[in-house]
Amino acid sequence: MAVGLMFCLAGCSGDNGSPVQEAIDTPAPIERSAEPVYGGHLRVGYVLEPTSLDAVLGRSGGDAYYWRQIYDQLVDINHSLEPRLSRSLATSWVISEDPDSITFHLRQGVVFHDGTPFNAEAVKFNVERILDPKTMATPRASMTVIESVDALDQHTVRFNLLRPWGAGINMLADRGGVMNSPAEVLALGADYGWKPSGTGPFRVNKVITGTMVNLVRNEDYWAKDDAGRPLPYLDEVTIRVIRDETVLASALRTGEIDVAYLPYKDVAAFRRDPRFSIETMDGSGVALLLAFNVGHELVSDVNLRLAISHAIDPHVINRAIYFDKVMVADSGMWPVGAWAHDPDVPRPTFDADKARQYLALGGRPDGFELTTVVNNTPVNILAAEVIRAMLKKIGVTLNIEVMAVGVAGESFFNAGRFPLYLTGWSRYPEPDWIASLAFKSDGFYNAANLPRPDVDALVEQGASFYDQADRLRAYRQLNALVLREAWFVPLLYATSYAAAPRRVGNLDRLMGWDAKMNLREIWIAP
Repeated sequence: MAVGLMFCLAGCSGDNGSPVQEAIDTPAPIERSAEPVYGGHLRVGYVLEPTSLDAVLGRSGGDAYYWRQIYDQLVDINHSLEPRLSRSLATSWVISEDPDSITFHLRQGVVFHDGTPFNAEAVKFNVERILDPKTMATPRASMTVIESVDALDQHTVRFNLLRPWGAGINMLADRGGVMNSPAEVLALGADYGWKPSGTGPFRVNKVITGTMVNLVRNEDYWAKDDAGRPLPYLDEVTIRVIRDETVLASALRTGEIDVAYLPYKDVAAFRRDPRFSIETMDGSGVALLLAFNVGHELVSDVNLRLAISHAIDPHVINRAIYFDKVMVADSGMWPVGAWAHDPDVPRPTFDADKARQYLALGGRPDGFELTTVVNNTPVNILAAEVIRAMLKKIGVTLNIEVMAVGVAGESFFNAGRFPLYLTGWSRYPEPDWIASLAFKSDGFYNAANLPRPDVDALVEQGASFYDQADRLRAYRQLNALVLREAWFVPLLYATSYAAAPRRVGNLDRLMGWDAKMNLREIWIAP
């Protein structure tokens, strides 16, 4: 029985809900109705190096700044999580409940960067690659509802499901729906991560590990803008890794780079500078997070995790490190702006007396010592120092180990070396992304991977319902449980400030639904 969930190309319009440009008393930017200019080399500054350009194997949310320029997904969505088929590799689909399945009709005439065709067999290959445990794919836990994939003909593919999958369409707009060239994956093996072949607007030209990624225009790209003009507009993009925030801001001011997300300390100054446009998105992720390995012997007692959580005052960190440019978290992993965000859920808040009580309940009234891993983003390192001072007040000694982002993630989530990870988290408004990958027992971002049938059942419920109200009930329970047991305790929600000189056009289209950069509609005037 089809359930009335069929989408067709003709019925879809452009992106809704784009972030609104901040009103500042400066000269008007380039008119957004102006004709885009083709050509040019856009230089982007970003604080994190990619862990892989293969979206399926990348371990950092920051990887999306790179791979979103290289790939298309089976389904694309706008800021309101509505399908945007003008940008999707599927032109329509039907969800059936008898038996549970999703049948996709695929866009014709699309080729991968290596010249091989995108078709049903390619979709089957990509999904089966994710589902194969040997791949160790980051999104695997969110895709295991797919029992098998059938290529019905060259342009029709069916996902056979173990149960209903209400989260499925939105999940396919992220890593799980990325399409890689089967031929190149097989030919390059382990080298594929730095020489990927997608169907997206830009091809990888050159990679200097830890320094930069250079992309060039895909002349065979299939998508067009709202006026029917071919995309992308740019000839070339270079994403430079600039970890030092002072250097990043200086490079933007002096014209060494053209686009960057501003360091918080520089937002006020750039707002006053009439040469620049700024776009803002609240709730663009979790700016600062306590991620606990609940299976680690040092924090396996929930009382000790709660002691640490109650000992930290995020208001102080916001003022001292973030210049009050982010928001103190009032809920769990789904931030402001996500439909699963629930500000009424009970959660740990700053209370030093309560922190000491939890230490006593955990059998450590005089405190204890532990080590946190932190990635090498300067703002995270500074925040860790402030947190160390706060924990010292309740007798907890915090050692800090700084690692590159990829090594830090692997050490914590995969190797289980550390009891605590002080980090940030990307914006994922589709709640199953976090639920499946961070809360589910076999999720990649569940560092302990301890069996929790109660949690797994809630995750499956939340992902299965097609009615959002039913889904929300499951996520409210998950949110409360995770905060009550202090698995992940957000301290601050992020606000992103994207800045560019006024000759950069379509800056209002830079930030996608996940707040990551998407460069296919950006142009730059000579």
